[in-house]
Amino acid sequence: NVFILLLVLSSPWAQGQNVLLFTIDSCRADRFGCYGYHKKNTPTIDSWAKTGTLFTNAYSTTAWTAPGLASILTGLYPPTHGINNRDHMGPEQLLTLVKILKEKHYKVPSLNFFTFAPYYRNLGVTEIERSYFGLKEGDELVNWLKQHAEDSVSSPFFVWYHSVIIHQPYNPIQEDLGILKEKLPSTPGIKAVMNGAIVPQGSTQFSKEDKPTLDLLYDSDFKRVDRLFKQVLDVLAEKDLLAKTLIILTADHGEELLDHGFVGHASTSLEAKLYEEFIHIPLIFSWPGKVPEGKRVSHLVSQIDITPTILSLLDMEPPQYLQGQDLSGIIGTRELFFESVIAGNQTTKERENIWVRAIRSGRYKYISTGELYDLEIDPGERTNLYENKPAVTARLSRRLEEWLEESKKLGSEIFPSGSQIATSPQSGKCVTVYTPQHQQTLDYDFYTGMLLFDWTGDMQTTYLIEYDIGEGSHHVSGTYEIGGNHQLMGPLTRELWGNLKAWNPFRFRITAKTVQPCWSPWVEFKF
Repeated sequence: NVFILLLVLSSPWAQGQNVLLFTIDSCRADRFGCYGYHKKNTPTIDSWAKTGTLFTNAYSTTAWTAPGLASILTGLYPPTHGINNRDHMGPEQLLTLVKILKEKHYKVPSLNFFTFAPYYRNLGVTEIERSYFGLKEGDELVNWLKQHAEDSVSSPFFVWYHSVIIHQPYNPIQEDLGILKEKLPSTPGIKAVMNGAIVPQGSTQFSKEDKPTLDLLYDSDFKRVDRLFKQVLDVLAEKDLLAKTLIILTADHGEELLDHGFVGHASTSLEAKLYEEFIHIPLIFSWPGKVPEGKRVSHLVSQIDITPTILSLLDMEPPQYLQGQDLSGIIGTRELFFESVIAGNQTTKERENIWVRAIRSGRYKYISTGELYDLEIDPGERTNLYENKPAVTARLSRRLEEWLEESKKLGSEIFPSGSQIATSPQSGKCVTVYTPQHQQTLDYDFYTGMLLFDWTGDMQTTYLIEYDIGEGSHHVSGTYEIGGNHQLMGPLTRELWGNLKAWNPFRFRITAKTVQPCWSPWVEFKF
């Protein structure tokens, strides 16, 4: 039962060897036509998938974004790369796909607005290039490709783009929804998921009657993702780069839609689960002439396999310590592992040691919450065999513990300093402001309308922000308190953004609220 995926490799430099890694947040595999979904919401992706190899049993490593994306970019499980809990940044020496390809002189733009968060600081991602952002999500990707893709003749590109179109809140545009939003049921659950990115478990009630509306809302946003993907393919086709670009489509994790009683994932529901709807993700590789067309591979594969496979396709040697497999070689029988801190990105100090972990071995999945499922006869995970099959339960429980220890040990061996935690400044160490930068002139962000301030620190500390704004009759100053290591202001209208120019310049500094404050240097910026 060993499937050998034969790939014809030629000199990557001769072919331009561009790479586009297109990841989708909160994306279930079962919502694509190419994965068997009855609704035809993704015609472009479905058609494109036929040009490459589709993995029907691909899995994430987790139920929230940061660990999943880190696993994609490192080829390592979360306990090894260390980006798996609140404020964890991973080791400085963490080797990522971004860093590797930069070393190979790839052009690597930074187009993901969320990468200001501490999780992503040691991945090799540079400051967000906001000049490419436009009026709608995805403009930044399309604009960058339009302006720079043809440069790949002399210098190939690696573009990683993470779409959050289908992440909560579920609020598709009218043309995709198909019915007037005013006609949607106004139940508490539907209101909650349409208006908030976080809907904690227990904060609202859902009924089985909500299911069709939830599916409609969630599915409708796939149409927008599909249109964005079409724009990308069209730009590459116009520039005659499709044959010179390896394209990978995948996800960070999946999403629950009342499959097990609620909606969302670890960071939105604040209650981690590792059922199939959370971890079964799409994974498709396409590169004409290099990746077999029309292939469907059913072996168990993981997002940790993406980096070693990309490097292999580019004729580069992956680091020996990677836990992922090169999918361009032999894909054999294997076990897969999963973990999630209980509330993902929203985990509090009190809950940061509460974990859910799981193992998939053959037909069985064991979850550390005391659950065992036979996925061959029970794909919906309805019948818990935990007590009925004690030998299987004991074996998988033991193997899960071994994997955790092995992964942590590997992490300590390859990263002796360990992962870093974005903590409040130590005694005598002042706050450092990341954003905005000193003497920066801020352009309006069409994408979010937001203004970001972030600095060294953690989410539990209280900080003081002292501000000194404007001059003459347009002058205010003062100090206020804020909890956490960042502040988002907005969304602001373009008109309000313009009005703020009358108050230039803006100056501020920050300190942790302590008996002996240790202030950051003053940062001055303008609108």
